Amino acid sequence: MELSERKKQILKAIIGDYIRTAEPVGSKALAEGHALPFSSATIRNEMSELEEMGYLEKPHTSAGRIPSPRGYRLYVDELMEQPADAEGDEGDEDAALQPMLRTKVRELDRLIQEAGRLISSLTNYASVAITPALTQISIRQFEIIAVDKMNFVIVVVTDSGTVKNKMVRTMADVTKDEAELLTYVLNQTLTGLPLSHITTERFDIVRRAAGLTALLAPVAEYVAELIEELGDPKVFLEGANKLLRFPEYRDLHKAQALLDYMEDDRKHLLPATRKIDGIQFFIGPENGANPLRETSAIYAKYDIGTIGQGMIGIVGPTRMDYAKLSAQLSRFAKGLNRLIAETFLDEKDGN
Repeated sequence: MELSERKKQILKAIIGDYIRTAEPVGSKALAEGHALPFSSATIRNEMSELEEMGYLEKPHTSAGRIPSPRGYRLYVDELMEQPADAEGDEGDEDAALQPMLRTKVRELDRLIQEAGRLISSLTNYASVAITPALTQISIRQFEIIAVDKMNFVIVVVTDSGTVKNKMVRTMADVTKDEAELLTYVLNQTLTGLPLSHITTERFDIVRRAAGLTALLAPVAEYVAELIEELGDPKVFLEGANKLLRFPEYRDLHKAQALLDYMEDDRKHLLPATRKIDGIQFFIGPENGANPLRETSAIYAKYDIGTIGQGMIGIVGPTRMDYAKLSAQLSRFAKGLNRLIAETFLDEKDGN
């Protein structure tokens, strides 16, 4: 059923009061605290109907009402007024990103983790920072470093700035010429390709060109591990303990269940929708039938050119200031996009 404008006004006022006070809102307080052109009796009747329609809930211990997840969803979809995104408002976000610009972080994982730490500090909420699934990045360089005739360090550098290495041991001695030939063949055959294009057939070319060498098997195994690892997004959680400051988590058992769930497997925090445009809200039960069902999350996307799209977001109680926080997160994501472009894309394009 379509809500009347009167119901929408009342719902918006209730949500605004509840976000600010964390206390159930009654009709009398609503009539006295807002310039609503309705009587207290009319407001009371409309609140009852909003409750019946599922937009409000009535706590057992109070005569007032609080927004339901359905009410918050209507609010962010239709009723919320975005704060003006003035130039001056970006000062805090840009100032916080400046140290990352100065240190010129070269590894994408570390940069995204630092970005999550910053947005948690700026908003005072828990943050979730998610790297893209890096199946479209390519390997820029292979290097094989001999420790002795049977122990080698394999170093792989990707075009996103990630440096990976692993110590491997061969089943038989490997000569210096064999190691150098395999390094050459790897750099000629597997670099510059998206990881998703490094297939078994492609590696057969390496095997034929490099000849029989005991080093080939551990190198092939490590490349396969690397493709699997980089193909999964990484999830960084920062500031989870900041949720304890909210009255919603005064119940320590409830708070502990949420924190344990978030910390136990960070991939619980991956939103069901892996691709988003702009800002996206996940409210209450939209997060799944788990302890996150009583939280809300706001996510913004960031892009790494053709490499992929990641997300950065904040998690808190459903009673969060969606308008203010989404505007702040949007500004931060824009700054993060600029930082990524300056750190990775421009440099890579210049090469």
